[in-house]
Amino acid sequence: MNRPSHARPIILDAARRIVETRGAGQLTFETLAEESGITRGGITYHFPTKEALLKALIEADLAQWEEAAQAEVRAQGEPACPGQARAARLLGQVRCSLAGDDEAHRRFVSGLLSAAMADPELLDPVRAHVQREFADWRWDEADLERYLLLLAADGLFWSRLFGLSPVPAEVRLRLAARIEQRLRDLTGLAASEAPSSFPSSSSSDP
Repeated sequence: MNRPSHARPIILDAARRIVETRGAGQLTFETLAEESGITRGGITYHFPTKEALLKALIEADLAQWEEAAQAEVRAQGEPACPGQARAARLLGQVRCSLAGDDEAHRRFVSGLLSAAMADPELLDPVRAHVQREFADWRWDEADLERYLLLLAADGLFWSRLFGLSPVPAEVRLRLAARIEQRLRDLTGLAASEAPSSFPSSSSSDP
């Protein structure tokens, strides 16, 4: 049995694989013990309930998404003013929302959404994240424009996730580049070469 201090990430990685390959409905302590090689007692030491495990999965995915967004911020270099720092962060969020197609991550998100329909409290970590992200927004005209661009990026993400997007891949890249350029124009971020593809939103994605 793995020592408790080492078991948590192993459990979460195994749980993610189960959700990606079999769906959230197949995530049980029994299947998780088989997949992770950790006893049920070792699993419940960290996650007493399935709800606690699903919340931890969501929190881990948010942390990976946040790290990917921060990597995009760092790639923009040192901002000249606080407004540009916010724009760089939003640019990172937009690029993560427009990440390239990944079937495993799509199944993961779909599986967690299915579980959240039965238990809306599973999305509490997401709600807390959103509250933190927008805590200092003034919702003036510039903020409304920024939020509109975030909604556009989110719309592309969700329509692709559910297979509802009429937009071919090459057109989606053009739309993504347009969203990015409008975001840059709002706060004077220097233009950069538009990526030919966008980064994965999760470090576990290929």
